[in-house]
Amino acid sequence: MKTAKVAKRTAKVAKEPAADPLNILLVDRYDAGGSFMREGVDGTAKARLIHAADIATASRMVGAQELDLLAIDPRLAGGFDLIREVKAHNRWLAVMVVTANQSPAFLRQAVQCRIDGLLFKPVTRGQFMKQALLLAEETRNRRNRQQKRVLAIGAHPDDVELGCGGALAKHHSRGDLLHILTLSRGAAGGNVSVRAVEAQHAAKLLGATLEFGDLPDAHISESQSTISIIQAAISKLRPTHVYTHSLEDTHQDHRAVHTASLVAARGVPNVYCYQSPSSTVEFSPNRFVDITDFIKPKLRAIGAYKSQVDRSTMLQDDVILATARYWGRYAGHVMAEPMRIVRQRDGQMTPDIGGEYAAGN
Repeated sequence: MKTAKVAKRTAKVAKEPAADPLNILLVDRYDAGGSFMREGVDGTAKARLIHAADIATASRMVGAQELDLLAIDPRLAGGFDLIREVKAHNRWLAVMVVTANQSPAFLRQAVQCRIDGLLFKPVTRGQFMKQALLLAEETRNRRNRQQKRVLAIGAHPDDVELGCGGALAKHHSRGDLLHILTLSRGAAGGNVSVRAVEAQHAAKLLGATLEFGDLPDAHISESQSTISIIQAAISKLRPTHVYTHSLEDTHQDHRAVHTASLVAARGVPNVYCYQSPSSTVEFSPNRFVDITDFIKPKLRAIGAYKSQVDRSTMLQDDVILATARYWGRYAGHVMAEPMRIVRQRDGQMTPDIGGEYAAGN
C-alpha cells in the first residue's frame, strides 16, 4: 500500500512542468566586458541570454518576446530612451544597468529611469550572474503572481471582439496574457478564408493569440466534442479569467458555447458572460467594465472584419458606440461593456476531486 502511495506521489510530481529558463536580454557591444558576461550567463541552465549590439535591434527583441531582465549599457545611443520605454509599457520587466560610466549626471539619469539594478564594469562572471539571476527571478515571480491569463471564447469570428473587445484591450494595457478561442470558422457568414485572415488581424490588434476550432457553423452543440476543445485550451493556458457567451441569446451556437464553457471552465476562478447583438432582453448584467479609454482599440478590432461590417449594421461604429454609452450610464462610466458574473474570486485554477485540475478532466 505504501509503495502504491509513493508511486502516486511520484506520478504527480512527474506531471509538474520543468521551469522555463529565465530570459535575459543583454544590450551591449561585443567589447571585452560584454563578451565575458555573455560567456558567463550562457554557462547556466537557469537562464537564456539573448544579445543585441544596438538599440534598434534590442527594441524589436523587447517587443517580440517575454523577457525577465534587460541588462543594458545606456552609453549606447538611445539607451536611456529604451529604458524609459520599457518602464512605461512593461510593468514586470526588470532593468539592470551595466556600465563603466560613473559620472554623477549619468547615474542621476539612470536613477530617474527607475532602474532595478546597477553594476560597474569591469565585473566578474560571478558578480554579473548573481545580480542578473536575482533580478530575473524576482521579475518571473512577480509576473506569475500578478499577470492575468485571459481566455475569451466565441462561437464565430467577431463574437469575442463585439462582446468583450474593450475588456481585452484593457487587459492588454495591463500586460495580461490574452488568448481567443473561436470554435467555428464562420462558414455560414461568409468566406472562411477571408474571415480567418480578418480574425488573425483583429486578434493581433488586441494583443491576443488566436486559436480556431473546426466545429460546424450553425450546428455547434453543447456536447463533449465542444467541451473538449475548450478544456484543451484551458488546460494549456490555465486562465485566471474566462469570457464567454451568455445563455440569454437567440443564436443556438451561442447558447451551446455558453453551456459547454461553464462545464469546461468549472475550475477557473473568474468567469464572465458577455452580450452579443443576438442577446435577448433577459440578459441581465451585474458587472460593467469601463472601456472609455479602450473603445478605439475595440472599434479597430471589429473594423478588421470588413467582410462583416459591410453586411451588418451591428458591427458599425455608431451602433457599437451607442451600445457602450447605453451600458456606461449604469455604472457612471462614459462607455462600458456589460457582463454577467458566473464566478468571481481571487486566485488560480482550483483542483477537482483527485488532485487533477478541473478543466483537465
